[in-house]
Amino acid sequence: MEKSNHPNVFWLRCLQDVKYQTEEKGKYNEAETARKLGVNRSTISRWMKKSQEQGFVSGSEKKLTKKGEEYLRFYDEIEKDLMEYFENLGVEEGNRSQAAAGMIDSVDPAVIRKMCQKEKKHLRYDKIGENEGKEIRQVPYEQLKDFLKAGTYPVDFALYRQGKDRQTLSMADMGFQKPGYLVYEEDRQYLELAIQEIRAYTKGGVLLSGHVQSIKYRNRQDVIEELPFMESKVRIPLQAFWFETLSEWEMSGQVQLFMTSSVGERRMPESSAVLILRF
Repeated sequence: MEKSNHPNVFWLRCLQDVKYQTEEKGKYNEAETARKLGVNRSTISRWMKKSQEQGFVSGSEKKLTKKGEEYLRFYDEIEKDLMEYFENLGVEEGNRSQAAAGMIDSVDPAVIRKMCQKEKKHLRYDKIGENEGKEIRQVPYEQLKDFLKAGTYPVDFALYRQGKDRQTLSMADMGFQKPGYLVYEEDRQYLELAIQEIRAYTKGGVLLSGHVQSIKYRNRQDVIEELPFMESKVRIPLQAFWFETLSEWEMSGQVQLFMTSSVGERRMPESSAVLILRF
């Protein structure tokens, strides 16, 4: 297991395959898991040793223990909630698994649960008078004080590709920890994002990793400005966002970002994305 209190997706996929093989085939084969996940068998052997030491898989039969079953059931439910969450946000079906994996890898399960519960609550509200039509109203930055009290708020956000492919998540979305933090105080107003490793598989099954290297944003005067990195974090001024009310309970904001990143040994060309947050 990781030192943090939540597993990564690789760990969960291994547990899922142990359950599948022992229930469907009667015994477990490490080589089959390695083939499915596109890794060396030695990687699965090391994982198996750790999972047995921590009581998730039995030592002799290589079956899930009661602890392993409960653990897998818990995270299967979280993954299901995340898939529904991203569907409600309008993320295309082909991108939901990638987005859910990124969340499980980087976010505490308690935070994930709160985010998903909040989204379900919003959906219930949205159904009230759904045939009456909804008014979406733009809110100038200067009027945020009428909607927000001073404080720091965890917020949902996602980065989408530009252009016609607007509902497709940008790969850069995996480069930031979730949630972000909206800081609204008298002397400081910004969205703080923490940088994290980007991990993605190529079509050939090769795992690549990298980081966001630089970030610029387009302000409301249509001027592009660069963001400094501070201890692997960036702060996007709220003055740069375009805000609007979605309902009596919810607002959104968006800003255009320009980023470069490294993938493997390569530095990728600058790409643009739209960051959309909801709070």
